[in-house]
Amino acid sequence: MTWPQSQDFNEAIQNPRSSFGDSELRGGQAAVNTIGMPMPRSGNFADVYEFHGASGQKWAIKCFTRHVPGLQDRYAEISKHLDQAKFPFTVDFSYLAKGIRIRGECYPILKMQWVEGFLLNEFVRDNLDRPVLLESLGQIWARMASRLREAGIAHGDLQHGNVILVPGSTTSSLAVKLIDYDGMFVPALASKKSGEMGHANYQHPERLQQGIYSAEVDRLSFLAIACALRCLAVGGKTLWDKYDNGDNILFRETDLRNPTTSALFKELWKINDPDAHELTGHLVMALIGPFGQVPSLQDLLSDDRVRPCILGAQGNTPAPVAVKTKPHIKAHPIAAPFHSMWADGWSAPGGQFNMLSATRLMDTDFAQWRLWGANARDRHPEGHPVREKALMFCSAMNAWHTTSAILERRPLSEELLEQMLRPLKESIDSLVADLMRLGVSPPEKLNDTKVQKNTRRVGSDQNVLRR
Repeated sequence: MTWPQSQDFNEAIQNPRSSFGDSELRGGQAAVNTIGMPMPRSGNFADVYEFHGASGQKWAIKCFTRHVPGLQDRYAEISKHLDQAKFPFTVDFSYLAKGIRIRGECYPILKMQWVEGFLLNEFVRDNLDRPVLLESLGQIWARMASRLREAGIAHGDLQHGNVILVPGSTTSSLAVKLIDYDGMFVPALASKKSGEMGHANYQHPERLQQGIYSAEVDRLSFLAIACALRCLAVGGKTLWDKYDNGDNILFRETDLRNPTTSALFKELWKINDPDAHELTGHLVMALIGPFGQVPSLQDLLSDDRVRPCILGAQGNTPAPVAVKTKPHIKAHPIAAPFHSMWADGWSAPGGQFNMLSATRLMDTDFAQWRLWGANARDRHPEGHPVREKALMFCSAMNAWHTTSAILERRPLSEELLEQMLRPLKESIDSLVADLMRLGVSPPEKLNDTKVQKNTRRVGSDQNVLRR
């Protein structure tokens, strides 16, 4: 049986009485343009028509333009899980196995409630002068991410064309609806594959390359859109006009594949807004790291603020920190820019520690300083100010060391590297100064033998990091 083409469906949709088996559709008609022709919206493997049913209800009729094995079973499981979850942001649908008749043969269609509203990119474009509204949308976005995660469900193709904004009864009220569930992940489909990898302007490159299908496939999309919304709430129309191409929200596939050389990311780094800066940092680290370490959006938020981007500490599973007496960092591509960024050692007056990078951090002194922090931690009881600061110092040192491993595959420009690492460097500087003010003396120079004897003890910092 030869599968119908788009033109075949277009002709059938204009003759509902002879084409449809469903009584609601048989007595209705498709929405048409000014010359009386139906207006399909074409996707990866389907055309969608706006249709007015016999009852007056509007429907979205999805006609599949190629055969998709297991489609009926897939939609049955998706429907079952959505019925149980009762999300406010999904819409009802029915899979009709013998939905439409073409040349005497029946083919499946999907009958879904029509949602009247604005596509996400259209809504953002029209409200660039209303930053408070964009911030509210960002909060709704985060709550939706949380609901999906709790249910173990992922949409699979979060992008501007599948997110519809529905205005409420007041100018400030807003509802979000998700449409197009072809690539949706639900627990019952965990052993199956999906032919839908999502819009490339919203996906982690590794997912596109490997065809990943899991409960985590929405994480990068949620983070990218949240980052874009926050940056646009601050950057406004100027930022939008520079990077909009009608098929994205700021980011393009090339930006996500190469964030360290992206002109867009360099511009986002310069936005004078803490949350925009932190979200940009989280997104860059998610993109240069493996797909499995992309953080969930809700894990990055606390009381509607974005947690600081502690480089190297993202993801559900912290990257292992190799404890070495002499880390081979001097040959590392990120080492050279450090030498030109900050001077080594202590700066006068006052003995303020000026940097934990380059030769001090990346030679035997790295282990020395971590041991210094571990000793300060262990010598004081729970709740003591020195212990609390030392715990933070050990965590920050581990994060710095882990970052070198994460960035090894993708050398950064000196400018971007400085923008990414400066917040962590300043945090370490501040913690050292705080510990010294609390009476902790700077470490004496350790020889290699002493460092080696204490390597096991320094390695226990990993337990601190995971508490």
